[in-house]
Amino acid sequence: MRTVCLVGILLACLLPAAAAGEDDAGRYIVHWYNGDGAEVYFDGEYVGTIIDTELLVAVDPAAPPVREYTIRDGERLMYTGFIESAPAAGETIDLFPKYGLVEQPAPGAEVNETGWYLIYCADGEEVYIDGTFVGVVEDGTLRVAVNTTLPPPEEFVFRNKDRGTMSRHHLPPLPPPGGTVHVYTQVQPAPYASSLPAETSPTPLPGFGAAGAATGLLVAARHFRKQ
Repeated sequence: MRTVCLVGILLACLLPAAAAGEDDAGRYIVHWYNGDGAEVYFDGEYVGTIIDTELLVAVDPAAPPVREYTIRDGERLMYTGFIESAPAAGETIDLFPKYGLVEQPAPGAEVNETGWYLIYCADGEEVYIDGTFVGVVEDGTLRVAVNTTLPPPEEFVFRNKDRGTMSRHHLPPLPPPGGTVHVYTQVQPAPYASSLPAETSPTPLPGFGAAGAATGLLVAARHFRKQ
């Protein structure tokens, strides 16, 4: 009986100590480099505020996957990002802002050759695409229809006659038919690659690795056989 008890104790020492307390949540890290205090929403639901350029959001892997996240500064929509995958239990996925994001058409939607650019900028800016006037920014955005079968436009220009300013920008590739490309000019992309630590194996107790534990198990068994 004593042999069985000792074997049980030694085997318990070999099992990962964290197995019984594993966290079942997945996590997103929303990175935002344009100022702290911005509010983050997942599919329209508030999930937290940016602090020190990021926000950690825990999610249930069994819940329906999140499709998009938005970042707001007060009433102003600053950014819309699209989430392509959901984290598994214990997994972390980084969400970095980008200058151009592609939004595919909704499943089942009827599409033709038309796609859209959704351009974000301050209200009142006049927008020109390859020299052609296409509209004025209102409520922070301007939506421009494009024919996805034609050669893609190269650039767009903001003009503000009241301030006497002009800025020139390259356009991202054409949207997919029925889809939208979100175009940002004030977004800072990731200044560095993700710094998440690599996965590591559990560290054994000092002086009690797997080989040492196996040796101790054999010695103990022999000892009790002799008694």
